[in-house]
Amino acid sequence: MTGPPPAGWAVAPETAGAREIVPGLWRLRLPTGWPGIDHVNAYAIDRAQGDGIVLVDCGTAGDPSCVAALEVALEAAGGRTLEDVRLLVATHAHSDHIGTAPVVVARGGAELWAHPDSTHFTAAFREPERIAAARERRARREGVPEARLEAYRTTREEQEGVLDLVTPGRALRDGDVVDSALGPWEVLETPGHCPSHVCLVQRERRLLLAGDLLCAAFVPWLDYGCSPDPVAEALASLDRVEGLGEITHALPGHGRPITDVPATIALTRAGFARRLDATRAAVAQGPAGAYAIATRMFGEEDDIEATGHLTEVLGYLRHLRLRGEVVRDRADDDDTYIYRGGS
Repeated sequence: MTGPPPAGWAVAPETAGAREIVPGLWRLRLPTGWPGIDHVNAYAIDRAQGDGIVLVDCGTAGDPSCVAALEVALEAAGGRTLEDVRLLVATHAHSDHIGTAPVVVARGGAELWAHPDSTHFTAAFREPERIAAARERRARREGVPEARLEAYRTTREEQEGVLDLVTPGRALRDGDVVDSALGPWEVLETPGHCPSHVCLVQRERRLLLAGDLLCAAFVPWLDYGCSPDPVAEALASLDRVEGLGEITHALPGHGRPITDVPATIALTRAGFARRLDATRAAVAQGPAGAYAIATRMFGEEDDIEATGHLTEVLGYLRHLRLRGEVVRDRADDDDTYIYRGGS
């Protein structure tokens, strides 16, 4: 489940902008309509061949103003245009990162490269009724009240936040390389946030395009139900990045460039540890469904926050179940799940 989209997708294109990180690499700051997430980053990199650019991510769709914002940001990055994009690389398949991909591909004749494990997002675009029904079944089993089921079953984000699905010209896998004027960028598979997530590392310049793996603030999202243990996967991905050695700039999908990467990795690990402890404490209050446990942890929230936090808490409960710390049972009188502490 992903929850309802923002009230409106329209953005103010004039608030888009660009800043040069190093010569030949620009951060594009693109506005979004999401409450609490006012922007997403894309990155423009000069091509090795000297003709055009590589664009890493491209922002959300949902309204024509989103494409206009991307055009404003590209113009601010040394006068680039959509026609200059020769290659579009997706860090992962979420609407705020691939929403405008069809326009980018059509305008510049670009090819899309993306990780193939994108069903976590694309299934709801292709089969919205089936996915909505599955989300409703899960929400009921986790104890979501009847009055809130629509918010938990909706597929509107996947239907509205992308213009269309683009078939990748290349399926990105670990060790693949994206060439640029700055040298080769190596692909690292870094799941956890979602199964399709990758980072790109330019080792000689100690640069990392981090997608949504890292952020200066701890604001987690876990695509529960799409992989065996998203929490363990996210922690392992942090280990991979830490194992790269010194990175001078980690360039995230949201927020400013990160210059103290070890501290940000530590902050992220500590954030997960706190949330796992909070989940343990909420379960210890007594057997309950996941919706009730999430409410114990975060209180009463609006639909967007509540659906995101339930998805996150389900990831923590799954992780703790696999460790034997939490047990999931069926309720005696209906088909709902009940979580309790393990032996």
